[in-house]
Amino acid sequence: MSHRIFYAAGPGNVIRAHQHWKAGEHDPTEVSITFSSQVEEFCRSTDTSAYIVAYNAQRNIARDGKLTLEHRPKPIPGATGLLFHLSEIFYGLGLFSTALKFRSTVAVIESGTAHYFLGTIYRLAGIKVVTLLHNTLWPRGYPPSRLVPKIIQTLDSLFFRWGSSATIAVSPECIRQVDQLTRGRHNSFYQIRAQFLPERFEGIGPPPAPSEQPFRIMYIGRVVRAKGVFDILEIARRLDDRVPGRVKFELCGTGPDLDALKDRHRELELDDVVSIRGWVTLEELRDVYARSHASIVPTTSAFAEGLAMTAAEAILAGRPVITNPAVPALEILRPASVEAKTNDVDSYVDAILKLIDSPGYYQSLCEACPPLQGQFYDRDQGLTAVLGRVLHSLDQRSNGLSPSKRSSNNN
Repeated sequence: MSHRIFYAAGPGNVIRAHQHWKAGEHDPTEVSITFSSQVEEFCRSTDTSAYIVAYNAQRNIARDGKLTLEHRPKPIPGATGLLFHLSEIFYGLGLFSTALKFRSTVAVIESGTAHYFLGTIYRLAGIKVVTLLHNTLWPRGYPPSRLVPKIIQTLDSLFFRWGSSATIAVSPECIRQVDQLTRGRHNSFYQIRAQFLPERFEGIGPPPAPSEQPFRIMYIGRVVRAKGVFDILEIARRLDDRVPGRVKFELCGTGPDLDALKDRHRELELDDVVSIRGWVTLEELRDVYARSHASIVPTTSAFAEGLAMTAAEAILAGRPVITNPAVPALEILRPASVEAKTNDVDSYVDAILKLIDSPGYYQSLCEACPPLQGQFYDRDQGLTAVLGRVLHSLDQRSNGLSPSKRSSNNN
């Protein structure tokens, strides 16, 4: 069965990613293979038309044969409270209107584009919905307790029970939460893994010897408070009080809280302990990995992390990850990870001291990295392949095959 795919993507630059994809190359600003490129690859291999919308702040539109790509900003960027919910609803209705005009048969709706329950209107219009979860429904271990979020989750549960024809998720935790929310009443689940290029990590070399001082820990990612970047400063301060000069941190990335982070960095007088690099090129990032012993992913309970691709990147670079249970990547990367407690600075301090005081333990984590890398290079676990399996299953369902005869490959 032929399809017309409407893909509501995240905030990335899908037009730039398309330009590189069409040229047969990968976006040089991205470490991973973009999800929009993986959708485009599926469309090319099946001669499928697609309309891709990202909520990128720079409004733009591009058309190329059977592909249309659009950057459509959210109506009220940065809105909070009631305005946030209104913005999400208006944005979601606008996406639905575009899907109708495009005459889409399938809508792939990525988490973060709008409230999930709005996806029900696609189903009412006869458009199959494939939900793509890059985030959990709530921060792991911290379900919503306030009234409005709980009401929204009740509405979302109805969508996942009936409105979503299939759910693709980046981690087992995403799947568990949908299963919990719907009490097991849902359509098919599929897992994917973020996909990377081996050449992005070639030549980095093994990590420094654990005895080499200082012990260097890196952070790469968005600079927002919910990602735990301010906790890193406090971790660094307490470590330097206990083992002066023994541990150094290098923070890479940009985001809305970068200036505030630098201000706090100055207040704590951490110039000799923490280096705030800001945005770095991929070549510079390789150098940071090369001189680092480990990577830290300290996401807090304020962020619904779906996987944390930076944890996967660290493993691909052969570096152990220091993280906590709010980061779903911990579950699939545990053999090469050090587990701290969510929101607990002292537990991070203790975990890092264990690393630097136990060379054998540190070495065992490094040796656990290579066996975990294959899933992130296995294209059969990528979005291109899994989307094909999902649509094949939906076609079988439309053709009236019994559940026992449908594809049951849920990864």
